[in-house]
Amino acid sequence: MNITHEPEAQRYILSRDGEFLGEVEYYREGDTLSLVRAEVPRELRGQGLGIPLVKGTLEAIRDQGGLSIKPVCPYIAKYMMKNPEFDDLKA
Repeated sequence: MNITHEPEAQRYILSRDGEFLGEVEYYREGDTLSLVRAEVPRELRGQGLGIPLVKGTLEAIRDQGGLSIKPVCPYIAKYMMKNPEFDDLKA
């Protein structure tokens, strides 16, 4: 599975072999990204794609460097509460 950043669309995409598996949408204010929605298509739900979507997105943001996040989406906020290794990204 791969995470791709599409800054013009303000989203991160999870895909596998070119197949769209989900996205995290955000809006940017300076160096802070507000992660507003994590979504997996209805037909793919229940297959455990939410975790690699969120984890991959957080890792991609960390790899960019210099950015912090606000986890607005409840799913992302809950994931971060359970995974304190991403606390350094919080705005």
